Amino acid sequence: MRGRPRSFDPGEALQRAAERFRTYGFAGTSLDELSEATGLKRPSLAAAFGDKRALYIAAIEKLMARVERQLIRLGEAKLPLGELVERILIGGINLYLTGSEGPEGCLIINTAATQAASDPEVREKVGAFLAVEDKRIAELLAAAGSPAPEAQGRLVASVLHSLSVRARAGAPREELEQVARDCIDLIAGDGN
Repeated sequence: MRGRPRSFDPGEALQRAAERFRTYGFAGTSLDELSEATGLKRPSLAAAFGDKRALYIAAIEKLMARVERQLIRLGEAKLPLGELVERILIGGINLYLTGSEGPEGCLIINTAATQAASDPEVREKVGAFLAVEDKRIAELLAAAGSPAPEAQGRLVASVLHSLSVRARAGAPREELEQVARDCIDLIAGDGN
């Protein structure tokens, strides 16, 4: 006997859960709130994703995969160094300024980094995210002619993280864009 087919989109439910986690973090999100956000009753949520922690880990993994895909696609554009760094940073700003309750930054930087202090698996996921981000950005910068792609890649990633925190703290777009321009100028020089 087969069970009833799922009448929901697991990807959409995971995205809604991720947004809830991005807003309130792991500790600040209850199962009832996840149920409301996803439109699934708690038993259905558990059947589809497991417990709250498993859902949180799935949200982190989904974001990691999305960021890596976006960076790979950006490499296909074969942009000059300055324009490449600008696209990375402005793309981050555009994401960080969104959210259901105002600018919410990045799920991993703003909430998973906090959860990592007490959860070894989350800590491992955050470390893996940072490693992938550093690697992919360094590859992009190397292809665009950076003389120091690893160091500059870590700088770009660090500025992205700072932009996430600043956006969540309420910094206006103009301030975030100035930070991005400063980084672009340091890496590519004025006018590039």
